[in-house]
Amino acid sequence: MNGLSNYRKSILILILTTVLSVPLLSFYTPQAKAEFLGKQIGNWFRRERKQGRPSGRSRGGAIRDESCISRNSKPLTALVPKDNLGTTIAAHPTFWFYLPLGRSQTVTQVRFVLLNENQTPILVQKMTLPDAPGIVSVKLPETEQPLEVGKRYKLHLQVLCDQSDFSRNPWVSAWVERIEESSELVWQLETLSQSEQYLAFAEHGISQEALTQLVQYRSIYSEDWRNLLAYFELEEVANSGITQLNP
Repeated sequence: MNGLSNYRKSILILILTTVLSVPLLSFYTPQAKAEFLGKQIGNWFRRERKQGRPSGRSRGGAIRDESCISRNSKPLTALVPKDNLGTTIAAHPTFWFYLPLGRSQTVTQVRFVLLNENQTPILVQKMTLPDAPGIVSVKLPETEQPLEVGKRYKLHLQVLCDQSDFSRNPWVSAWVERIEESSELVWQLETLSQSEQYLAFAEHGISQEALTQLVQYRSIYSEDWRNLLAYFELEEVANSGITQLNP
């Protein structure tokens, strides 16, 4: 028993409770099951960045242009682990970013590009900025070709501060790899409720689905949500709205 993870202990308790009809389940709440994951999620997202690989923080010529992104604002950020490589099991996953500015009279759009391993663009979209700074999502449309298992893809998000000179626009990039789901993960997902499935994704190190699921149920697991945002130095936006960007 000592060798089992806390997660597996939790599942074992549920199984024994069901089989033996012992009334322990009432003392074992979803929040209790999630408590240990707060640090585990944060630790997993803190994977060390490999030398030479950039972080998921903003870059580009206009980053200090006061007319676009204020020098006092948080950076444009891709919400991926520290080594800048996210993972997903989804054919059409959701990608997550922090945008440090909202729509204005002069700046209204961002440009999202998805590239394959050969750096060839396979999706290019311009999308309208939300009304205010905050966390945003970009969903790969179901009409597009699905991501292939075992392949890596590059995400590129650029704020169009200057439509005539793209070199002046701040941007951020990150990588995402689609991996095959294990039989153990499939079993765990079938065992857990919808609101708790982020636990299994986090335990298996699948960043995109862990984040996507936790976003949906952040009001229930607010401590885990805040802990995760603290890694990105974004804890002050934990209670803010989240916007899905659309073409």
